[in-house]
Amino acid sequence: MKLQFNENKEFKILAVADLQDTDKPQRESTDMLNNAVEKTAPDLIVFLGDNIAGDFPGVDKEKTRTALKAAFGSINERGIPFALVFGNHDHEGLANAENNMPEIQAKEYMLDVCRSFEYCLAERGCCKASVGNYNLPLYDSDGEKIVCNLWFMDSGTYAPGGGYGYVSEEQTEWYQQTALSLKKQNGGCPVPALLFQHIAVPEVYRLLKESKIYLPKSVKGQTAMFRHFYRKSAAVVQGGVYEAPCCADVPHRQFESWKNTGDITGAFFGHDHVNDYMGNVDGIFLTAVPAAGYYSYGMHHGVRTITICEDRPAAFESEIITSAELLKYKVKPRYKARHGFYEYSQKFKK
Repeated sequence: MKLQFNENKEFKILAVADLQDTDKPQRESTDMLNNAVEKTAPDLIVFLGDNIAGDFPGVDKEKTRTALKAAFGSINERGIPFALVFGNHDHEGLANAENNMPEIQAKEYMLDVCRSFEYCLAERGCCKASVGNYNLPLYDSDGEKIVCNLWFMDSGTYAPGGGYGYVSEEQTEWYQQTALSLKKQNGGCPVPALLFQHIAVPEVYRLLKESKIYLPKSVKGQTAMFRHFYRKSAAVVQGGVYEAPCCADVPHRQFESWKNTGDITGAFFGHDHVNDYMGNVDGIFLTAVPAAGYYSYGMHHGVRTITICEDRPAAFESEIITSAELLKYKVKPRYKARHGFYEYSQKFKK
């Protein structure tokens, strides 16, 4: 399936993060997703990981399949192309002690289920140690020339030494080689690109001001590299930082590879449920997408739109649409809206 700009020479992406639901999806999450599609009429929907809760009670292959159908089925029925990356929770149920599937095998099974949908554009990718590293070229409105490129990366789950996962050297090498090939096809100029993955790169902390003590509206760093308090800086041009970004505990060269390659103008992350910042670091906009689902924690829910114009593909416009704009009712009880479905169900099931 070829992606291309529409007759108005625009291409709109709807980014959805952390639906994180079970085989019995919640009304709030489903309504928000469907209303977001109606409101934005996207050309592509990107799911940014933790697309299902993963390790919910009684999970097995069939329940995982049902959860994936609940997450993506209505989108597929509408005939809207969609792409996805995995988060740190998607695979957990299949990889737990009861099912005992290796992470890679669990992700491959899930991807096979997703790829059974006609409009799913996700691919396995060629990297052996991860699942879902691929790119989707975006053609001009005539469908003849690639004018933009979309990258999708598996940012892993957890690092062997502790902390969250990150893109490996193998994945970075694949990205660089593929970008170089696209550059050659484009007459020696990098093809402008956007990138999507679940876990943010550590460089998001460069959007923040460090403080040795707590100050109003500050958050405490969540990684071994960033232990102090932080507030957003002038580099954040949109949205806010309401929890400290949860990236890897160790530095890696993914962001540097983007700078050296020169194609990526914006990168989009899920994972941190309540953040919706967008800020510029060395010419690349690092952007958070808040959680859409109500299964896990979060006091701020929504989706993000991204609009690219054919005549200036190196630039893009983006905005957050909050749950208050998408739902015609308030999520009740308040405990559910703040703390997630599991805690809610335990507290109120009787």
